[in-house]
Amino acid sequence: MPFWGYIIIGVVVALLLGGVIASFIIVNPIAQRIFDKQWIRKDGEMFKRGCSDETVDFHLDMFKQGMAYRETVLDHIKEVAILSEGLKMVGEYYDFGFKKAIIILPGRAETCYYGAYYAPTFIKAGYNVLCIDPRAHGLSEGKVLTLGFKESLDTIEWAKFLHKEFGIEHVCLYGLCGGGTCACLTFLNKDCPSYIDSFIADCPYYSFYDVNKRHIKDEGKPIYPFIWLMMHKIKKYCHVSGYKAAPIKYIKDVKVPTLFLAGENDIFSIPTKVEKLYKRSGSERKSFALISHARHSHLRYDNLEEYEKNVISFLESN
Repeated sequence: MPFWGYIIIGVVVALLLGGVIASFIIVNPIAQRIFDKQWIRKDGEMFKRGCSDETVDFHLDMFKQGMAYRETVLDHIKEVAILSEGLKMVGEYYDFGFKKAIIILPGRAETCYYGAYYAPTFIKAGYNVLCIDPRAHGLSEGKVLTLGFKESLDTIEWAKFLHKEFGIEHVCLYGLCGGGTCACLTFLNKDCPSYIDSFIADCPYYSFYDVNKRHIKDEGKPIYPFIWLMMHKIKKYCHVSGYKAAPIKYIKDVKVPTLFLAGENDIFSIPTKVEKLYKRSGSERKSFALISHARHSHLRYDNLEEYEKNVISFLESN
């Protein structure tokens, strides 16, 4: 190759590297602001109890319906708390005297008030309901979110609490979106009690990396290098790997009866990915339900009849 050819190649490489470096420099401040807003609680106003997004009409309506139901059953609600890794965890327990209970594991930014909307279905099926403030949410202590890794330890402590204090013999984990990852990690923990014996995965994501890309695209931001920066910041500040927050890696080892729920119109945990989780599941008693006309994490709101038919049937058989 002539000397000028090497010069051209060098210039092209330099321009490409310069472009990559420039994009990192430009995007990094944006990524930092979003990370600070979504993954670290710096004050009491972050992740507080209430509607997580009042700008979305249907989400706000769902929240209001949940709060209205909560008011009708206040006599059955107990304020409860545990210690997990030295942190105080707080929740509300809907006690109707059953020997079975569901622990609702909500997605990011949601608190125990979010679970109030789901409680009527579970109570109808004969389950008490524990709605929790996950660590770093609501009245629970903690500073950072950990994609289910530390939250799974809290879940085990909550189940032990229900078993000891209320005589609960069977616990079902209800994982919404990222709560599904928390549930998987709970089942894989060697200290997971045998009475945590069933699982409902509501719009579980295939992997955090996959769903994060979809959120970035939906928000109109450049996927690369934005996603790399976010994954790096989660590792640096939350001390967990976002790449390892992937139910597809763990679901084959989850052996309890499992119901997988997908929304037909879900653009984040898309139905084909949820179905892949179902097919890979290690459970011998598993089922998959596609809820028509339903959006991400709004299955009960978008199609109550189909939702309750599948959920109640599963709960009554376990």
